[in-house]
Amino acid sequence: MADGGAMLYVYGLVLPDTHVPDQQSGLGQGGVRLVGLGEIAALTSEVPDAEVVGVPAEIRAYTAVLDGVAAERPVLPMRFGTAVLDEAAMEQAFPIDRRGALAGDLHRLDGLAQLTVRARYVQDAVLAELITEDAEVAELRTFLQGLPTHAAYHRRIRLGELVVQGFARKQAGDAAMILDELAAFAVETREHETGQVDDVIELALLVRRTELAKFEAVLEGLAARAHGRITFRLVGPQAPYDFVDEE
Repeated sequence: MADGGAMLYVYGLVLPDTHVPDQQSGLGQGGVRLVGLGEIAALTSEVPDAEVVGVPAEIRAYTAVLDGVAAERPVLPMRFGTAVLDEAAMEQAFPIDRRGALAGDLHRLDGLAQLTVRARYVQDAVLAELITEDAEVAELRTFLQGLPTHAAYHRRIRLGELVVQGFARKQAGDAAMILDELAAFAVETREHETGQVDDVIELALLVRRTELAKFEAVLEGLAARAHGRITFRLVGPQAPYDFVDEE
C-alpha cells in the first residue's frame, strides 16, 4: 500500500508474470513495481499527491516505462496522469468482472509492438514538381518574383491556393502507396490526422516483433526511393497506444 500522503501512479496493465527490469525508473520514488489483480497486474510507482502534471520529463518517464516493458511483453497503456489512492482503490478501479476481458486484450497483443511512421515532403522538391507540371503555377511564380510582398495580393492568394491543391493531389497518391507497402506487415493500422501542407501521412502500425527487421528494411527501401522528395521518421517499437480502448 502507498505511504500516507502518496498515491499509486498507474502506467498500464500487464500479465501477472511480466518482469519489470530492476533498473526501470519511473515517476516518483522507489521504482516501478507490479500490483497483482488476479488475471492481470498493474504497473505502478508511488508519487506524492498531485505531483504528475505533464511536464516533458514526466511524459518521457511515463513512455519509457511503457515502451521498456512493451519491448518484451504486452501492455495496455493507461491514459497519462492516471493514479489511485492505494491498492484497495486499485481493486475497485479494475473490477473482477472486467479483468478477464483485459487479460484477453493482453493475450491478443502478445508478440506485437506499435511502430509509428511519419512521412513529410521536402517542400522545395515538390514545389519544383508543381512548377514543371502546372503552367499557371509557373507563370504566377515568375510574375511575383522580385515584387514587394504587399504587391499583387490576389495573384499571391491564387498561387497559394494552387500550391496547396497541388500538394494535396500528390499527398493522396503518395500516402496510398506508403500505406499499401507498410500495411502488408501490419496486423492493424491507424492513420493519424495531419495538419501541415507538407505532411504526407502519419501511421501507427501494430507489427509482429518477429517482423520488425523486415518492416524496417521495407521502410528503408521506401526512404531510398523517395530520397530528396519525402523524409521518413520511424518511432518505436512502442507500447500499443493507438490500439487499446481508452476506457
